[in-house]
Amino acid sequence: MKLRTVIDELQCSSFKAVREELLGADVLLTPEYDVSTALNMKYVRLCKLQDYLEGLVIVEPSQILLVYTGSSIPEDIALAGNVVAISHSLNYDNLRISFVDLPSRGAVLALKKDMIFSTFLTSYDLNQFAEKISEIIGNPVIISNADQRLLASGGEFPEDNIHIQETLKEGYVPESVSLEMEQDGVLSNARHARHSLISFNSRTDNQWVAGIIYFHYLEMGRLDVLEYQNPITGFDLELIDLSSQLAGVMIDRLGTAGEKVGFGSSALDDLISGSFVNEKTMHSQLMLTNLTLDVSYVMVVLEGILGADRDYFVRVGNLVSQAIRNSLWCVHEHKLCVLIPIGKNQSVGYDDYERTSKQFESNSAFVSMLINNDLRAFVSEPFVDLSLAPSRFKQCCALIDTDEELQRSKDTLDAAFAPQDKQSLRASNSDNLYAQNNIVYFWRHRFVTLASAMSSFDQVEMMLDKRVVAMAAYDKQHATSYLETAIMSVRYPGSPADAAAALNVHRNTYFYRTNKMKELFYLDLRDGDDRLAVAFSAKIMEGMGEISFNNLDESRRNQG
Repeated sequence: MKLRTVIDELQCSSFKAVREELLGADVLLTPEYDVSTALNMKYVRLCKLQDYLEGLVIVEPSQILLVYTGSSIPEDIALAGNVVAISHSLNYDNLRISFVDLPSRGAVLALKKDMIFSTFLTSYDLNQFAEKISEIIGNPVIISNADQRLLASGGEFPEDNIHIQETLKEGYVPESVSLEMEQDGVLSNARHARHSLISFNSRTDNQWVAGIIYFHYLEMGRLDVLEYQNPITGFDLELIDLSSQLAGVMIDRLGTAGEKVGFGSSALDDLISGSFVNEKTMHSQLMLTNLTLDVSYVMVVLEGILGADRDYFVRVGNLVSQAIRNSLWCVHEHKLCVLIPIGKNQSVGYDDYERTSKQFESNSAFVSMLINNDLRAFVSEPFVDLSLAPSRFKQCCALIDTDEELQRSKDTLDAAFAPQDKQSLRASNSDNLYAQNNIVYFWRHRFVTLASAMSSFDQVEMMLDKRVVAMAAYDKQHATSYLETAIMSVRYPGSPADAAAALNVHRNTYFYRTNKMKELFYLDLRDGDDRLAVAFSAKIMEGMGEISFNNLDESRRNQG
């Protein structure tokens, strides 16, 4: 039990201590003077002012002495060491009866503290924690972060309190309430005291407690308790302080307020690192983060200024969490990683690509944050199985490397073409492939990413069907369009008329070209493997800027 709790529970009129830190000391209670303890704790004793002044009571280093001074504390009283003067409306004998009763009541306090700590150990999210804390304290609880965002609530709240109901409905503490608390000095007093304080709200005619949540001396939010079902006591303040401390640990670990301190969610960092020993442990830890489970996700890695330190990424993580509220972020391998749930597939097919791009591009706050801070977001392939997070992180890294290695990969791929044809290669804006958009999706650039990941000429060359390469080179040298015809044949399988229309040629011309391909390049477009070779090789070459079908694509869109 804290000494301030002892003073609160005795309902002292006033107190005076030489050292304020004494009030936060953990103490044992005993009415006797001759009790000794080997514990590294101090025990509290109670005596009369006259006995103290006459030197009848000797204060040992292991003791804290409460000196009863009557109904008021003399202004000229001299205190030293571990001595605290208290005043009370009761006489000494009646006060002593209350004091003697405290150890038995302290046992109840100790039991409730154990219950709170057990709740902390077993809670899988902040809402569960808040609900249990409310049961133990006997009044409703609200947990919010440093941005006034509602993180969790527990208990029954008065329906006629419009401000509380607004907080519960909107998910934020109303600005008017926060402003009033600042003006009334409620928050500043609590910050100065470094412990919870009872305040009286004249608008609602009730008491409540604003407990500041700290973690490593940094303010992470508040744990507020409203006096509704039961009177708030000094014991409750100590319980609220403990709950606030544990809430700070949970918020830091869960990443709920990771934008304010630390490097984000340790659970996400463990997930990306593949540190979880099994799927059960992984799920139990991720449940603590309030992350939506059993949906599709994307991994996003953000790139900004070169040579940025971890503090920079923490600030960016703060911006991301404000723009995408249900995201989970961490700093991993000197990169800002964000895990974002995108919901469940909504069609019989596969709409994760569509939903992801719509979710990002319709989020004006997210897009503006990227543009205003010169940031790029590299987005992985969507996934459902969270154990794939490490591979999706690698996907994002490969996508980033593609941007950096694009020119080198392009030069490597040029070697697959005849040197005399290089000057005739079509102009391409591939060097600015990602500059046009701050959000880069892996699935839109998977082939160029795959090609760029091939670090040597042999690997790049191995990916390309040489018949397709030869076809591209022949077209450049003879101003023909065999490769374009092959691509349209693949795009419009079983529909020569549509393929010819996309090429703006007669059907006979289309058939002539497809027949000629077999003769010149030994490519048979009726063969499934040959069609795959055309599609795969051409897509890589197009992605690397060696060929372009922009005109054909435009023609295709116009037809549609």
